[in-house]
Amino acid sequence: MRIRLKFTLLQLVIVAGFLSSLAFIMVRFTQAYNLKGLELHAVESMTQLRAFERRTFLFSGRSQFLDQLWREWLNSYENFDKSYTSMLESPYHDILGREARSRRNSSLEAWTVMKELEIEPFITEFETVLAGDLPVLVGYKGIQSTREIIGREGAFDSPTANRLAEIDSRLVNLRESLVAYILIPSESFIEDLRGRVQNFSRTLYITALIVSVVIQAAGALIVFRFSRRFSYNIIQLERTLAKVANGNFNINLDISSGDEFEDISRHFNIITQDLWTRLESMKDMMRDIGSSTGEDVDLGELQDFMLELAIDNTGADAGLLMGVDEGMLVLNKAQGYFPPPMPLPPMVTSKREYVEEWFTSHRIAQGEGLMGQVLASGVPRFVRENSEGELPDNADLESDLYINSAIFIPLNASGATLGLLALALTRTDATFTDLDYSYMQSYGEFIALTMDNMLKYFELVRSHQINREIEVAADIQKTLLPEKMPVLRGAEVAAFSDAAKGVSGDYYDVFDLGGGKTALVICDVAGKGVPASLLMIMIRTIIRSISSPEKTADRIMTELNRAITGRLGADRFATISLVVLDAEKSVVSYSNGAHHPLYILRGDSGRYRMFDTDGLPMGIDINASFGHKKIRVKSQDYLVLFTDGLPEARNSDGDELGTDRLLRFVARHADQAPRELARRVKDYLDDFTSGSAQHDDQTFLALKVG
Repeated sequence: MRIRLKFTLLQLVIVAGFLSSLAFIMVRFTQAYNLKGLELHAVESMTQLRAFERRTFLFSGRSQFLDQLWREWLNSYENFDKSYTSMLESPYHDILGREARSRRNSSLEAWTVMKELEIEPFITEFETVLAGDLPVLVGYKGIQSTREIIGREGAFDSPTANRLAEIDSRLVNLRESLVAYILIPSESFIEDLRGRVQNFSRTLYITALIVSVVIQAAGALIVFRFSRRFSYNIIQLERTLAKVANGNFNINLDISSGDEFEDISRHFNIITQDLWTRLESMKDMMRDIGSSTGEDVDLGELQDFMLELAIDNTGADAGLLMGVDEGMLVLNKAQGYFPPPMPLPPMVTSKREYVEEWFTSHRIAQGEGLMGQVLASGVPRFVRENSEGELPDNADLESDLYINSAIFIPLNASGATLGLLALALTRTDATFTDLDYSYMQSYGEFIALTMDNMLKYFELVRSHQINREIEVAADIQKTLLPEKMPVLRGAEVAAFSDAAKGVSGDYYDVFDLGGGKTALVICDVAGKGVPASLLMIMIRTIIRSISSPEKTADRIMTELNRAITGRLGADRFATISLVVLDAEKSVVSYSNGAHHPLYILRGDSGRYRMFDTDGLPMGIDINASFGHKKIRVKSQDYLVLFTDGLPEARNSDGDELGTDRLLRFVARHADQAPRELARRVKDYLDDFTSGSAQHDDQTFLALKVG
């Protein structure tokens, strides 16, 4: 189910719940309103009942004409009867339940019986009286006063007296029945009705509140569950992307939500798997190229091999590897048909053979076409899809010159552009990806360094100048060492490296891993000269490409060893020590491959602690494992790494400096910053070995925490 549909259903559920609760509350409030009206109607009927009872009670005693008294009494009766009957017959009594209906029915039955047995007969009889001569005899005096007058005259047994007595008696009985059977029960009935209405209203308010809370809570729960799942997917995606950004491509995103997140997860896993495959492929390419280098390698064959690897790993239809001669690009190697990305003479374009022959002999000047622009700027270019006309001379689909997608990578090394790697897709159904482009940029940097080293080496071979070889190899090595130390947060680092005879077998590096972490590498490569320098290039390139903030030092060492072992030859290996500093957490991840141990001078005690782990030199055994130690450091702690050239340095008497003497000197000057400490250690070595030849390379690396 799509996220948009989920949102729509969620909104419908919330709206439906709201409308249902609103309808329920409206119905119940309508019932409460009607019951309140019934209560007011009952109170009004009770008021009219009391008025009717009062007129019945005062009927005989009032001095007023009989017909006037009768009209007022009859009007009061009719008003009460109408109000009382309509109140009792109201359907809203059913809302209050069966007991309330039963009491209503009893009251209605009592009133109906009283009307039939007492009130209606009395009305009939009295209307007969009014039709006779009694109203004239009574006149304005009223019934009671007339009876008193007749009594004073001694006519108690007269028909008039008897008639008046009978009327007075009927009125007394009527009032007593009205009070006993109607008034008193009605007061109780109405009081009960009022209580039931109040209870209903109170229950209504509580029920409405509960329903409202339940509906809102259910809606909130649904929203919470949906939001939680949605947020969980986002967090899982964010964390996984962060791991990939930190260099961990061997990871899967597992989301089974049936929506766009699952699609993203599937596509993400495809991309990361492709990234991981490309990274492993890059390692294989470096190993293959590294194993192809040597003193007897043919540069042309090596260039063919480099170009073939680039084409195979990108699926390109054609590729070029061009060199630079007198500031212009010249074609060195070509595989497949690569249409020239520049204007061509009209007669050349008539046949593909003419195009290939022209391209082979043509020298491309700076600024000429896209290749000349890349040569001039030294910046790579990526033509994802030529439909926008970035290569206008190659935009005709019907032409042999058509290029659909292309990558142009300048081969920059030693501050100059050595050549150009160009790849093209001439098919209309395929284009290069950003991953292809990024992949070739890294590959171009590697082969540029390799070609630069090989060209310099062949220059030495051709000139047979052994001393020049030392200088060139030293130049190669200088390009590998950091030009300047990075600025670290929460730490400071400094180093120096001196070669014994111009070319050093030592190598060190300090680089940022991201996530507040820094890697420190110190390495002693077996052998000298260009082969050793090439091994340094491989170590530097691979360790920088595989390192990420989430990896521990031993994991990086294991991956590095697997990447370089097997194709170097038995005599090409290196001892190496790796430190990963997490300055924010004040923790060091450390692993060692047969190098000198790590020494930490504690700032609080002034004492050293030595740390070492199991491990073989790099390049000996592809299945070698490396130990790991997690070390907590504090402010003012000094981390010290060095190669064996320092403790094995000898004075003029043949005495070695030794590790203890070196560490004591460092401890005496631990109050200094790393740069000053490194300078003093170097001066101390120079003074100690004064008058004695240095027999081994010397590299010293110091980091101070805080």
